Amino acid sequence: MNFDSIVNDYLEVAQNLYGPMKNDWNYFGLEFNDMGPHLRYFTNTGNLVISLSEKARNDNVQFHVQLSHEICHMLYPTMDKETHENPPASVLNEGVSTYFSFMAIENLCNVQDVISNIEQYSNNYYQAFLLVAKLHKIDREAIKKLRTIQPMLNKLTEADFEASGLQVPKELVVQLLKEFEPA
Repeated sequence: MNFDSIVNDYLEVAQNLYGPMKNDWNYFGLEFNDMGPHLRYFTNTGNLVISLSEKARNDNVQFHVQLSHEICHMLYPTMDKETHENPPASVLNEGVSTYFSFMAIENLCNVQDVISNIEQYSNNYYQAFLLVAKLHKIDREAIKKLRTIQPMLNKLTEADFEASGLQVPKELVVQLLKEFEPA
């Protein structure tokens, strides 16, 4: 399997949907480990590695779910390259990446089974996905529009939603901008 080709394909699709990558980190490859899926930052070199769980190594659906999710995070990484600050992700940040991962596996399996599994075992990601789905119903280009105002999803404010011209209910905006609780 040519990992670099898959990464490039997902990155192209994600940028078409959500706008260009705003990432000062150098993509340095893919790894599998027991730490769970995440972006791994090497502050001494400025490199970024996509880390996937060991389960993803031999499970095609998990591989694509995890990889596409982390690829989406590469568009707007949370760690600042200069200060090395790595604040928690917002609900919007995790919701967009979860939404994208479900789109990525549409032709691989019954997506509803994966969504049901996430709902049962990772309800916080499921809830973030639902909020982003609401935002997409309001405007399919919402993320792209927001990222023209502020490319880093974690840094978005209520004022950025207004500046983007989106007509999003304040309650939804507040929910999307909350800090994501991983568990």
